[in-house]
Amino acid sequence: MSMAMQTLREATRDIHDAFETGLRIAAPDAGRDDYLAFIAAMYGWLQPFEARLWQAGWPAHLEPQLRSSKSAWLEADLRAAGLDDEAIARLPRAPAAVHLDSAAQRIGTAYVLEGAQLGSQLLSRTLKPRLAPWPARWLSGYGEQASGYWLAFRKEAELRLADDAAREEAAAAARAAFSALAGWFRERGAA
Repeated sequence: MSMAMQTLREATRDIHDAFETGLRIAAPDAGRDDYLAFIAAMYGWLQPFEARLWQAGWPAHLEPQLRSSKSAWLEADLRAAGLDDEAIARLPRAPAAVHLDSAAQRIGTAYVLEGAQLGSQLLSRTLKPRLAPWPARWLSGYGEQASGYWLAFRKEAELRLADDAAREEAAAAARAAFSALAGWFRERGAA
């Protein structure tokens, strides 16, 4: 494993493990209500900062425009659950708890989101059949291209986090993002 990924993984392991274990949608009996709580919480956390995260300085080969579509995926799921524009607009939003002032901070925050896409691929196998006919767009994520998108992100992280200071800054940002996400999910009853 690369130095950047190892640093990010080690910095977030405890938060990640606790968060993943506590997710209601990861329970063996999870269903529609759990998924709705999950997507509402994820939307409320991600939507306030997603556009800013992917606007700044990402190379075109990473397809930042596509990567910045996760709020739209969540919105599609919310609409499929019967929420209209007004109901979506009323969903609680998390206070800005991520720092995106440097490339390292953006990579640390993106690490949390891009990693969530890998986790969603695993959840999709067990949860999506229970949600049918709900399309569960978030769980589909990048679809069959998920591994390729993750690999491209990892390579970019390695390039940009070549020194100890950058890796530590990214790790701190990833840890802060994961902590904010976990706290928000607990507050919203999704974890």
